[in-house]
Amino acid sequence: MTGSNDKEVAPKPEGAERRTRPYLREIFERAYGVACPLLDPNLRTTGSVHFLRVVLHDNFPELYQQDVAILSVAIERVFIERNKSDIPL
Repeated sequence: MTGSNDKEVAPKPEGAERRTRPYLREIFERAYGVACPLLDPNLRTTGSVHFLRVVLHDNFPELYQQDVAILSVAIERVFIERNKSDIPL
């Protein structure tokens, strides 16, 4: 956002990490590998989002429910991004 007034521009923190759960980033690729088969568009069912969270919790029992929810949403978004041309609309 740019404006004629310096007060309209939000200051950018120099080198500050905004993420508050770096451990989720550390396990993301492993969790993505576990979740990929569940996200196949030909196999998806109405309960697949819930099932994805159950499978993530079973594979990463140390995570809180909120972390599992965050991870499942991130995995779904990355899956869609990585497979845009393969997913029917």
